[in-house]
Amino acid sequence: MDKELNNFKRILQSNFIEIGDKDSVNVLKNNDESLFLSITECGLKWQKKKIESLFEVSSIYKDEINSETFKKYIEFEFISECLKPSKKNFYFINLNGLYYLESKKNKNLKSFLVKKLQDSFYKEIKWVLKDEEKLIVSLLIIFNAFSENEAFVFTNNNEIKIWEFMKEDLSKGLVEVGICQSFQEKIDAKSTKYASGKNFLSGQPSILSRTGLFIPNNGNYHLELKTDADYDFLVSLLFDGYGYSEKLAYVELIEKLGRGLFMNSVIEDIFDFNDKLRGVILH
Repeated sequence: MDKELNNFKRILQSNFIEIGDKDSVNVLKNNDESLFLSITECGLKWQKKKIESLFEVSSIYKDEINSETFKKYIEFEFISECLKPSKKNFYFINLNGLYYLESKKNKNLKSFLVKKLQDSFYKEIKWVLKDEEKLIVSLLIIFNAFSENEAFVFTNNNEIKIWEFMKEDLSKGLVEVGICQSFQEKIDAKSTKYASGKNFLSGQPSILSRTGLFIPNNGNYHLELKTDADYDFLVSLLFDGYGYSEKLAYVELIEKLGRGLFMNSVIEDIFDFNDKLRGVILH
């Protein structure tokens, strides 16, 4: 019975490598060549259409399978029929079938699967902000956007001016402070993420969005710092690996730029660095 099932597996593995290319090869390597674990992992992160296509292209027509063997595969639920009407009576080896084959050689397969599923739902995050995210945080600090009522928002009147400020004064200032690398080449490449201030704020956050400190709300943005731990977390994100000299230079830069925006009537109130945040940065 295993002979034909292994043939199903070989077809699936060949197509898995072809469709996923280097990603599939690396996943197989990381899973000690277990196709069962690799398919499970990619099934959680690939687009639904991609994983469905893999199973469909790896299917075999019912009449090509020994009838008695086919009955056993159906009974033990080792194979599944394709759902697409055009693939009616085509069957592929499913996860249950892969588990049956591989668990014979690997008794720990179930525990590996449980760990992989758990890691896919909740795993340790490397809390490192992109330079673009540091720019966003710095902008919100300058605009004292620390609550929903004080949220920063682009308007038709201010977007062009503030976007130019972000690309020129603020980004170059952060590079001079030493906590960012220049991303001028990305801006010059005219990616849609860098086409406007609105695109930038909505398209850049990745790690920042997962911190719980950055609150986007229909084009309004603010930092939500409720506890001492929130302030410490934000500062650690901005200055991971940097010392007091960079922190002091950063505070001086933000104060200088904030005053400049007030003098140019971009912000209404005299800039005043958030006292608590300033204290945590320079502590």
